[in-house]
Amino acid sequence: MMRINSIAIVSIGLIFLSSPILAKKSIENIKSDYFDSENKHKNITIYGSVVSKDNKEAISFASVYIKGTSRGVLTDEKGNFSIEMPKGNHQLVVSFIGYETHLMDIKINNDETRNFKIELSPSAYEIDEVVVVGASKGQITKEKGYTVGLVNTKDIKLQTIESVDLLDRASGITMRQDGGVGSSTQFNINGLSGNSIRIFIDGIPMRDYGSSFSLSSIPPSMIERIEIYKGVVPAALSEDALGGAVNVVLKQGLKNNLATSYSYGSFNTHKWDLTGDYSNKKGFTIGGSAFFNYSDNNYKVWGDDIRITDENYEMKKIVAKRFHDAYASGGVNVTAGIKNKKWADELLVGALYSKMKKEIQHGASPKIVYGNRHSKQETKMVNLRYSKANILKNVDLSVFTSYSHGNRQVIDTIPYMYNWLGEIETITENHDGQSVTVLRKWGNGEGGEASERKTDAMNIEDNISGRYNVIYRLLPNHSISANMLYNRFSRDIKDSYMPEMEQKLTETRYLTKNIYSFAYENRLFKDKLRSSVFYKVYHQKVKLADPVYDKDSETFKVNHIEKSLSDQGFGGAVSYEVFPALRISLSAEKAIRLPESSELLGNTTENIETAYDLRSEKSANINFGLFGEITLDKIHYLNYDVNLFYRNVTDMIHRAVLSPDDATYAYENIGRIKSKGIDIDLKYIYNQQLFISTSFSYLDARFNQRYDKMGVEYIQYRNRLRNMPYLTSNINVMWQKKDLFQKDALLSINYNLGYVHEFFLNWESLGSTGKAVIPMQLVHDAGIVYMFPKRKISLAFDVKNLFDKQVFDNWALQKPGRAFFAKLTYQIL
Repeated sequence: MMRINSIAIVSIGLIFLSSPILAKKSIENIKSDYFDSENKHKNITIYGSVVSKDNKEAISFASVYIKGTSRGVLTDEKGNFSIEMPKGNHQLVVSFIGYETHLMDIKINNDETRNFKIELSPSAYEIDEVVVVGASKGQITKEKGYTVGLVNTKDIKLQTIESVDLLDRASGITMRQDGGVGSSTQFNINGLSGNSIRIFIDGIPMRDYGSSFSLSSIPPSMIERIEIYKGVVPAALSEDALGGAVNVVLKQGLKNNLATSYSYGSFNTHKWDLTGDYSNKKGFTIGGSAFFNYSDNNYKVWGDDIRITDENYEMKKIVAKRFHDAYASGGVNVTAGIKNKKWADELLVGALYSKMKKEIQHGASPKIVYGNRHSKQETKMVNLRYSKANILKNVDLSVFTSYSHGNRQVIDTIPYMYNWLGEIETITENHDGQSVTVLRKWGNGEGGEASERKTDAMNIEDNISGRYNVIYRLLPNHSISANMLYNRFSRDIKDSYMPEMEQKLTETRYLTKNIYSFAYENRLFKDKLRSSVFYKVYHQKVKLADPVYDKDSETFKVNHIEKSLSDQGFGGAVSYEVFPALRISLSAEKAIRLPESSELLGNTTENIETAYDLRSEKSANINFGLFGEITLDKIHYLNYDVNLFYRNVTDMIHRAVLSPDDATYAYENIGRIKSKGIDIDLKYIYNQQLFISTSFSYLDARFNQRYDKMGVEYIQYRNRLRNMPYLTSNINVMWQKKDLFQKDALLSINYNLGYVHEFFLNWESLGSTGKAVIPMQLVHDAGIVYMFPKRKISLAFDVKNLFDKQVFDNWALQKPGRAFFAKLTYQIL
């Protein structure tokens, strides 16, 4: 009870800070704050718009401020702004990432309304945008009090590293991969992982796009930025994230362009992508992207689990190559429609197609080696997006709805046992008194490599999703909103090797989820104080029939399962600008996360078993942050972000592995988890030539349930969570030089050092000596990029894991060693 009460007290405190009534301010006083009535007779409001000089497109969220003061605003989504200025001579500063800063001298000497149209010229070098992240929707959300990390992909789009690599360098987030290119990826944010962290593409749940369209496959050139929400997730996203989310913002057509890139590297890795956008003055816009990835993933592995049986039938450790881990994926995404009409800010129709094939090298651990098991996936999706500000007076509406159809298939029909040399193992048998060498098979030889029977199981999945957001502006700087998420997921299973009776009894599996959220937001004291409070309602329903074979009666019996979950959550966020270089923030939430479809219903293509008894996760989350920017003489720039966090989780859903020899795994609720820690991000720029960024994260996440249902004390009580890094750090340095070899050319050299402190694979209380430990990891990456004059062509060369260190991750699954990659990028238009 104390856990819920504490979060309630913090949320009520946020309401006191944000509510004009509880703050004993009347509506008239609020208006007085906003319009600065004390100086109203001295100030003149000027209006304006900011557009791009090359194509006259509006620039959203550009920074507009009066030089020498702290008074400034951001342009809205249409590039418009208004700002109050005292009478006299002033200089207006207008800036946005990727454009030259514009200075305008303004003389205010009368009461006439002034209106300006300001044109920004594109920067001479796009790579100048490397670290400085301009005011974006993510930055605005951060200033509302939410803890948000912003990752700009512009600094890697010319390199050959992936988006997941860049995310792994940010503080507070750890990427957990099962291997090389295309391997399963999990996010860990402040001690919460897996489906506790929701992933979005342009604010839409990534599950709608299908698993073959993911961060592991989307090239960075398609991505504008990535927003990392640590802790409280805004109500507008309308999801059941427990304490974190990642929103991938794809590039939008701000100007007409067409670009392509191709890279080749170690382990026969190929990556190609194409992106393009076109828009005209009448508002028609069309954009699209395509990509293809392939890798053999045949990197070297070694360690305790990489063993073979020698000629003396003894187990022998070896250094081996992964021989059955090839991965291929590709996709096309097209969006077309209109923008900036009186009846619609945007009306866009989209279509997506993606496909993936992957060989499966082993089971839940490297001890189980496969040589024939593989999976396929295919996704088709159509979507509609509509938004309109002031669709009614002071009312904004946005709608997104989608339908996706996907097929996931696992094929496992050959029962031969392989070793890490890629050979089928043999065994000597006695046949009629003679020794005969035969190929070794799993089990009775009638199944596959991971199951007792052969399978070509096809999961046919349909997903209907819709998200609806309505905002009503009560007064200037005060608004309320209502948001709804609807998701209907269904799965049919077909398997030609499944007994006929079982096929007939297997019905469609359904999972329906509805989430409603309501929020109030305000801005007071000339935007120095920003706050919001929200309330969420969750509903989920699962329905299926699961045939189970009864050995006694030798028939199939049907388990009819129908399960409903309902819950409520609430929270809020507040931030205050102490002075221009310092803003403090506080956010708190009682968060709910409903079990996901694969966790409840299992997934044969990913070796996941069913777990119908899973309960919802619940967490009390609190974040406190300090962040700001300091600029000195336009030469030195420092950005800092410090975040303290606390999580108290009940019934955490966690991936369980019963033993190292298991081929499959399931999910389980593991009781109470309490975590706390700190994240620190620092970014420094010198003279637009030297860029240094560093991050540090410390996590203290512990199993906090003392007794089980029988009153027996858990041996892992107060242990750190198993298989979870708790101390990580990262340093990235980039140096660039213009006109070094050619006039208007640009050379960039980058270096990255990643550190992960050692951590236990299992609970630290288990065993006294010889505990399985994931060793300390220190990984060096380096690269060089040369951009030819006119920015049409660039060449890049990168080295990952420079010193070929052994790098582990989920359950001691080794990731690639040293690898070399080269990339060519061509800006066609």
